[in-house]
Amino acid sequence: MALVVGQDMTTRSFAKTFADIGLDNAAKGEKLGEIAEALKNFAEDKTPHLDEEVMSMEKKGFDDDFLCNVFKFLAKNEFEAKSFLARKTKHTKIWLQKFTQG
Repeated sequence: MALVVGQDMTTRSFAKTFADIGLDNAAKGEKLGEIAEALKNFAEDKTPHLDEEVMSMEKKGFDDDFLCNVFKFLAKNEFEAKSFLARKTKHTKIWLQKFTQG
């Protein structure tokens, strides 16, 4: 939880427990499991998958040197990397062409 909220703590009327939001023990465990899974997925390193996706664009006519620069840029820019991975190949190609233009 420290990763999500840091060292912040709620006090007085802002403090809530599972009892306050009406969850029974089974639902509490399920919700905690969902939170743990979401945190695990969020923290998972996407770098190997990113490298694979970027380098697959060599088939579309982009050279290795250019793709290495793209990977370096995306590895430093998490938001751009996530959107790169979410795009369809057609739109990825358009993005790469614009990236070459600066």
